Amino acid sequence: MTPKSLLRHPEAKSKFSYFDEGTHFLRLIPDSTAREGEGVKRIVFCSGKVYYELAKQRELAGLQESVAISRVEQVSPFPHDLVHRELARFPAADVVWVQEEPKNMGAWSYVQPRFFTASHSQRHPRYIGRPPSATVAAGNKAVYKHEQETLVQGAFSL
Repeated sequence: MTPKSLLRHPEAKSKFSYFDEGTHFLRLIPDSTAREGEGVKRIVFCSGKVYYELAKQRELAGLQESVAISRVEQVSPFPHDLVHRELARFPAADVVWVQEEPKNMGAWSYVQPRFFTASHSQRHPRYIGRPPSATVAAGNKAVYKHEQETLVQGAFSL
């Protein structure tokens, strides 16, 4: 399900040619702007709308060369091969998973052990997001906005 905020978002639009013959669904969209190797200090994995906020914040902070953002577009079945390839591109990078949902409601509990498998037990992602909660949202716009800013900034604090 796509939140309404992405319906007319210019970055979330696809060209018609992307759906033509010879194209296919991308289970993981790698960061095309980050250079492979030691320059990347952190690789951020995420899924969904939070990507657009992360990409905007990374650009504002000027961290395109030190932080890579990879989007997991298909959580299940998990793209072990593609995650392994992304981890190999950035061997010295800190690995984090960012999600908007509370820790007990998003994909974290599903993807965490799969990252362990994809990395051949070598690298473990850290969770960045809201703490566990009995409700999906804080119920207060100001609290929600503060939580959102905190998690987006937390993704880039090296």
